[in-house]
Parts: sequence; C-alpha cells; structure tokens
Amino acid sequence: MPPQQQTQQQHIVRTLRNLVWYNLDNNLLPSAIFIAERLLAQDPKSPETYYLLALCYYRSKQLKSAEHTAYKCIRHLGCAYIFAQCCLELRNGKEQQGISVLEKCKSQWSTQPQSWNKHTDTQRKMTPDGAAVHTVVGRLYEALNQQKDAVEHYAAAVRANPFAWEAYERLCELGTALRVDNIFKPSVEMLACLNVNQENPASNIQHSHGLSHQRTGTENLQDPFATTPVGTHQSSLRDRLETAGPGNNFLSRLNEGHGSMDKIDASVVNGSTTSFSTNSDLSKTQIPPRKTRATTADSTRRGLGNKISKDLNHDSKRTVTGDSQAPSTRRSTRLLNTTSKITGKFTGSDRGGIGSTRERDAKKLKSGIVSRSRTQTNEIAKHALATITDSAMSDVKSSLSLSMKQTVDNRLNEAYLYLLGLFKKLGLGVHHLCAYRCNDALQVFRSLPPAHLETAWTFSKLGRVYFEMVQYPDAEKAFNKVRRLDPTRTLDMEVFSTLLWHLRKEVELAHLAHELTDLNRLSPQAWCAIGNSFSLQREHDSALKCFKRATQLDPCFAYAYTLQGHEHVANEEYGKALAAYRTAISVEPRHYNAWYGLGKVYDKQGKYPLAEKHFRTAAQINPNNSVLICCIGMILEQVGDYDAALEQYNLACSLSPESPLARFKKARVLMNLRDYEGALIELKTLKDLAPEESRVHFSLGGIYKRLGDKKNAIKHYTIALNLDPKAGHMIKEAIESLNDEDEEISGL
Repeated sequence: MPPQQQTQQQHIVRTLRNLVWYNLDNNLLPSAIFIAERLLAQDPKSPETYYLLALCYYRSKQLKSAEHTAYKCIRHLGCAYIFAQCCLELRNGKEQQGISVLEKCKSQWSTQPQSWNKHTDTQRKMTPDGAAVHTVVGRLYEALNQQKDAVEHYAAAVRANPFAWEAYERLCELGTALRVDNIFKPSVEMLACLNVNQENPASNIQHSHGLSHQRTGTENLQDPFATTPVGTHQSSLRDRLETAGPGNNFLSRLNEGHGSMDKIDASVVNGSTTSFSTNSDLSKTQIPPRKTRATTADSTRRGLGNKISKDLNHDSKRTVTGDSQAPSTRRSTRLLNTTSKITGKFTGSDRGGIGSTRERDAKKLKSGIVSRSRTQTNEIAKHALATITDSAMSDVKSSLSLSMKQTVDNRLNEAYLYLLGLFKKLGLGVHHLCAYRCNDALQVFRSLPPAHLETAWTFSKLGRVYFEMVQYPDAEKAFNKVRRLDPTRTLDMEVFSTLLWHLRKEVELAHLAHELTDLNRLSPQAWCAIGNSFSLQREHDSALKCFKRATQLDPCFAYAYTLQGHEHVANEEYGKALAAYRTAISVEPRHYNAWYGLGKVYDKQGKYPLAEKHFRTAAQINPNNSVLICCIGMILEQVGDYDAALEQYNLACSLSPESPLARFKKARVLMNLRDYEGALIELKTLKDLAPEESRVHFSLGGIYKRLGDKKNAIKHYTIALNLDPKAGHMIKEAIESLNDEDEEISGL
C-alpha cells in the first residue's frame, strides 16, 4: 500500500475506533455494534478490532456473538477476557476453557502495572489489568465448585487492588479468614500503581506520599490473609503537615507574616536578598526632581536603589551628544528602581539667568540632551526591570507550580486514605455479617459517616443483620427504609419477603411482590416474593412454580432452591425437599438455611442422628443463630438427653434473650426435669415477651397445677382457651382434670 493510502487508512481506523468508544460511553449499543463491524471490515487484521466488536456484543447481552468473535483472536488479552466472561454467564460447560485462555496470555496481565487509578473521565486503559482478571478467574473457579482456587485468585485481586470490592465480598461470603485491617491500607502494590518512587516504595509509605505512619520493614506489609491479626496505625498527611512546623514549605514562607500573596520573596542580586511589592507599577521608574536626590532612599522603591544609582554614575560614560553608552550586563541586572544621577550634570550649571540667544540655545540643547538621557535611562531601567521581573516571576511560577503539584498530590493521597478508611469500615461490616457476628456488624454499620449510613445499601445490610438476629420488627423497619430510599432496588428483597412471611403480613407481602414484578419481572427476587406470598396463603404448588422460575432465571440463586425445599416439606414431599436443599448447598456450601432444611427433613423422618449432624453443620456456619441451637436441643430432647438439651437452650437464651422459642423450649425441658420453679420463672418472662401466645398460658396452667395453685391454673387455662378456641378440647380436658383431682381429694 502506498504511504499516502497507508496514512489515510490509519486515520480511518483511528476515527472508527473513536466512534465505537463514543457510542459505548454513551450506551448507544446498536450504533457501537454497527461501527465496530465497519471497523472489522476496514481493519480485519488488528486484534483490538476483534476485542472492540466482542465488547460491544457483550455489553448488549449478545453473549453467543461475543464469545464467537472473541475466540477468533483468543491470544489477545481483551478477547480472552471477554471470552472468559461469556463462559461464566452462558454456563455452557466452558468455564475451564475460559480459565485456560486467560492463563495462556498471563504474561500480558500478571507482570503489567495495575491500572485502577488510570481510569478517569478523560482516559482509560482498554485491556483489563491483573486484579480484574483474577476476579473473573475466581468466579470461573467458583462455577466449577473449586472453592480453594477461587479464594486464591480473589485474594490476588484484593492484594493488587484494595478497591476490588467484588473479589473482597466473595472472599467474605466464602468464609475466608481475613485480616481486614491489612487489606484496606497502602501496600507496595498500591504505591507502585500510584507511580511512587519505585526504588523504595516502603519508605514512601511514611515520607513521600504520607500514606501511613507505620513501622518500617516487613511489618508494614503484613499478609491480609494470614491467621493472626496485627494492629496497624495510620495517621493522615494533614496531621504530619500540622506538626511539621512553620516555614517548611514554599506556601508557608510565602504567606508568613503577610496574610496574603501581595508580597513575595524576591530574587537575589549580587548575593543580597531583596523584596518588592507586586502591586506597584515596576515599569514606571521616575527621575527624582532636582534638589530631592538625597531622599531617593526613602521612596517606596527601596533596596538597591542607591547602590545602583552610584554604580550607574560611576560606570556610565557619555558621548559628545550626552547619550550614555550601553551599560554592561552586570550593571543592567542591577537597574532595579534606579534614580539616575547622570542628569545632575546638567541641572545645576545655569543659575544666573538667560541673557543671550546663545545661552537660550545652549539651554535648549541641554534640555534636549537631558530629555533624551531621561528617556533612554527609563528604557534601560524598564528593560532591566522586565528582565528581573520575568526571571523572578518565572522562578515564582515554577515554585508555585511545584507547590501546587505537591498540594494536589497531598490532597489526592488524603483522598486515598479517606477511601481506604471508608472501605475498611464497609468491608469490616460485610465481613462480620458474612461470619454472622451480627452484633459486631451492627456496631460497624451504625458508625458509618451519615452520608453513607443513610443509603439503601447500608439499610439493606442492617435489615439482614436484624433478620439474622431474629429481631423481625427492627428488620422490617430497616427494609422499609430501603424501599423509601431506593424504590427500584431488588437486591436482598428475597430476604424482605421471607421476613414478611414470618410476620404473617399477607397484604404487605403481596404489595411487595407486585412492586418487584413491575420493576423487573425477570429478577429472581421478584419471583421469590411472589412464591412467598402464595406460600403464606398455603398455596404451596403455586409457590413451588414461582421458586422454580427464580432458579431458571438465575441457576446460582441458592436461596430459591432452599425455598423450594421448604414448600416440598409443607407438601410432605421429603425426597424432593432433600434434592432441593442439596442443590442449594452445591451452589453455595455456606448456605446454612439449606443445611437447616436437611436437618428438618431428617427430623420429620425420625432420623435423629442425621438431623443433629446437619443442624450442627448449620450452627458451625452461623454459630450465633438461636434457632439453630434450639433445633439441636430439640433433637437431644427427643432422644431423652434432657441435660444436654438444657445446655443448648441456655446457650440459645444467652445468644438471644428475647427469643420466645428459646425460652419456651427451656421451660419445657425444665418441666421434664421436674424443676417447676425454674420453669415458672422462664414462663413468666416468656409471658411478657409473648402475652398473646396460647401455648405459654397453657404451660403456665400446667405449672401451677403441679405446684398446687388451682386458682392461677384455672386463670391461665381460661386465657389460653380465649386465645386459641381451636384447642378448646385439650384445654377443657386440663380444666376437668383439676376438678377430678379435687373430687379425689374430697373423697379421701
């Protein structure tokens, strides 16, 4: 191709690529695809062309087309990345192939600097960096149920980029032991990414960028995935600047003692430091009037004025016409605020009047010479002042530029420190929540800055925390706040729908299902809400259809499989329930609800050892759930081990003092152990927690009956009968037994 055509081809390709990115950035996907196809026709040999077209297909959800296009140039990092993402989303059994293609181009992403701080409003890096690739590879390994490999890649992503939130969140959800303090802090990788001094990045943590005040050596680079936590201490750059003392930087010297920037430190002339006001008009160097030369040193243009005047009188030599010779370079650099004494040669010689034409002509000549001398002197002074001023101002501008750059760098570093601190809090809260340390998570989320506390994301997490703590009213308030803050949010709404199911709020649950369906009828959360609404109305078959639809929309939605299992249990289809729970566990091994479901099925089948085993597995995942602890106690109680059951119930009450279930089960086992006084204390506490629960009053009637308190026994039996008329037959039998006992006693 001739050079001219080659140049034209380059411009055509460049323009097409710019147009593709323009349409991608503005989410004009049909236009982006059309132009990317034109680009491929124009430049079919460039790997970047295939990557751009595959990216356009991927963003428009044409996954098959994206996979096909990317595979044509699979050795290009961008194409390999798109191909791997398509394998992940298509679930077509090619996950291992996606991992392989990324490993084959590992040299393109493992040794390159991270680029998370290179993406701005005006620039980007086209291909992914190591942190992004590690995240996708981790997701692929998760799809293959290779959790260990997934954790390794997620950890590598977080090490390279502490802001890789998806990788961090997956680490938490997989139950990885993390040291959060050492994740969200300046690291060697982060400093290298910020282009800090590459020769000694560790020292820059303390000095160059002020990222932290940590100890030197390897203590500063603790592995965040080790098992022993190490405390760290960070101080902001602002603190160090405030303790550095005055006069340590240019701006402090600039403003010291002035309060403004009107006066600045000036240049050095012949080794002497001078200052001048930038407000004065330096170009107007005036010749002092006659008889006032001695007062020049008192004028506003002080400093070197007298010295320069003397030097100029001494060195300047005149021609016959009175013009001065060009001053030397040395003198010209000292002509600041000069007061020329050279004019005095003519000013005092004619005091006796002007009597003749010759004298008048001589005076005119002298006047002309003086005028020219003054003009030329002014020009020399102006030139010298301009040279000095330009030089000084150039130095000032250079210093200001450097100082401004340092200020910008410092503020940028402070921004990084702030974000690391914020991410640390958010990450710590998520870590506690995923480990089911609900009280710790609650404390962290409540301590967030107001701007981040009053968000739908935070209240969604708070709702989940309260839900796990079985504090359903507080959880409902949190989720209602989420709906007010972001009515379009669907994330975590499956938990909200289950919460409303537990609270037996049919109207609110039906309304939530309707809203979520209107928002996005293809979201699994919406179908879970619909299914829970049917389940609450005891339409279990319809609920099952909804939960199955949710798993069709998202085959990795473990919660929907668990809800399927619950409906199968309600229909007494225990085999199908076991299959649903096991599928949920295969998708998410730490989904304790599915382990609980397996325990319930085995409990109903009378397989108590298996039930206890699965309940204990669920409790190991979520050790702070009082319901799971009570389930273990119930199994032990059923096999007759009352002492071990009481131990579990005591633990459940300590974990959740306001749990009615734990109190009730504890009272029951105390009655079996014939500790009626202890059972009475628990039931009285329970009566205050659940005053409208008929079983509590029926149990109280039984306790008073055994204690011989007939009056209180009849009282609570009567309350139980009023609260639950359906159980009237059993309650009436208990009352009649009291009368029979009285008759037996009177007969004796």
